[in-house]
Amino acid sequence: MRIITIRQMRFEEARIKLEREMNDAFMDGENFVEILHGIGEGILKRMAIDYVESCDFLKLVDRDPMFRGNPGTTLVEVLAPSREYINRYKK
Repeated sequence: MRIITIRQMRFEEARIKLEREMNDAFMDGENFVEILHGIGEGILKRMAIDYVESCDFLKLVDRDPMFRGNPGTTLVEVLAPSREYINRYKK
């Protein structure tokens, strides 16, 4: 699973990095991505969630309430074709 770290970044820099790395994850055929945004005031978390919700190929993963995950991360499912399928178009 790929981890995208945007913690302690400025808003615009974090947005650009998130977009670039999510597109890379899609092209690499990743199934899941974890966004490490930190806790803070929640600005980067809100930006990450808004970005994921605006993309057709991404889906927020609901965590099991019995599992106490890291509140400074957001888990995302990448709805991409298989790596083999993508590799045919990369050539």
